[in-house]
Amino acid sequence: QVFEGFGWHVQEIDGHNHEEIREALEKAQVVDRPSLIIGKTIMAMGSATMEGDYETHGAPLPLDEIAKTKEKLGLPSEPFYLPNEVISHFQNRFNSLKEKVIDWNESVSESCKDKNFKLLWNNTVKEELDNIDLPVFERGASIATRKAFGTTLDEFAKQLPSLVGGSADLEPSNYTGNFASTYGDFSKDNRLGRNLAFGVREFPMAAAMNGIALHGGLIPFGGTFLVFADYERPALRLGAIQNCRVIHEFTHDSFWVGEDGPTHQPIEHAMALRAIPNLNVFRPADAQETTACFKMSIEQKSSPNALLLTRQGVKVLDQSMEKTIDGVSKGAYEVTNCDNPELILLATGSEVGLAMEVSQLMQDKKVRVVSMPCWEIYEKQPEDYKSLLIPKRGAMKVSIEAGITMGWDKYIGSNGLSIGLDHYGASAPGKDLAEEFGFTATKVEAKIREHLNKLL
Repeated sequence: QVFEGFGWHVQEIDGHNHEEIREALEKAQVVDRPSLIIGKTIMAMGSATMEGDYETHGAPLPLDEIAKTKEKLGLPSEPFYLPNEVISHFQNRFNSLKEKVIDWNESVSESCKDKNFKLLWNNTVKEELDNIDLPVFERGASIATRKAFGTTLDEFAKQLPSLVGGSADLEPSNYTGNFASTYGDFSKDNRLGRNLAFGVREFPMAAAMNGIALHGGLIPFGGTFLVFADYERPALRLGAIQNCRVIHEFTHDSFWVGEDGPTHQPIEHAMALRAIPNLNVFRPADAQETTACFKMSIEQKSSPNALLLTRQGVKVLDQSMEKTIDGVSKGAYEVTNCDNPELILLATGSEVGLAMEVSQLMQDKKVRVVSMPCWEIYEKQPEDYKSLLIPKRGAMKVSIEAGITMGWDKYIGSNGLSIGLDHYGASAPGKDLAEEFGFTATKVEAKIREHLNKLL
């Protein structure tokens, strides 16, 4: 009744009756509403003596029960018996579906004669985007990466009609509001709307995005605060298992959230997301990296993607978009220009700019600054590239990230230093917290020099 109250098309059937199942599916395909089919079933239906026995739910039938059941059903006792009519049915069905595949491919080829459809189709299925205009950001300008996401989203949305999505009732904070007002909400009265008004429902949002991706033809995105990624976790994991191409926007990515305090300040969340296999976790350093990460997320055809974005403004690095895109495509890259470094600073997100400031304070050392927007992409790079960028021997490595330090040891080694936050935050302005937690250039420099002295 709850689903009926929401306006769904609801059917209740005997889940063992093939005709009822077939009829219910046919009805569900013609109604103009979401459908729910409730099939009432009995565990181990048809077995000799164990119908309805809960122990059959997670275990095979005992051998004697199998023998009795085959006798009851009039089947031969031989193991793995398969009737000829079943084999024939599957062979006929295969040939029928093969014809449908041929018809589908011919239909796509015919549609691709239209250049606009062909461009859209290619950008939906190919590994790299063609002819996409990217936004331009002023070098040195202070721009929150969440705001850069909104600018990038608007630019891509104009050129990719297959891009759909929304926010968990956080449009102003996630900077998806312009997308919503431009393209309108999808509804029963506006089937052309591209904004999905998810409401405060983070898990259903992520689950719906998976479903859209599995259907194909559309590229879904969804936004919320990073601290709420925990609500999405089961859907994030299933999306990774099912190779769903989706874009999760997680803003307010560190203690820089400020006055909302520790309940809304992510600490462990970036590492928790990195723990999910086949989930690309991007934490861009600036506006240009945000655009590059967004572009690369769309190009990942068999992985979901999470973009972790700042609330506060961060300076746009003094480098070309071409260098940024190339660097992000490798998962990690040098943003300075230092050969044979004595010290390598590894950072993500807002801490890349901080690492650059630290390098200026340590000009008595040869310092390389590496931006690592995506560990998962970096791990796929050739060993030659990785050993040159972050050599295991020689230079001391320091990681700088506004979150827990767990996991960084794989890059900094036994003599390295990990600067992070292994405790919850506090309620205060972001700048005050940065001072308190040691995320200023002078305090980071002091920690590094102290560690270097210990190694002497």
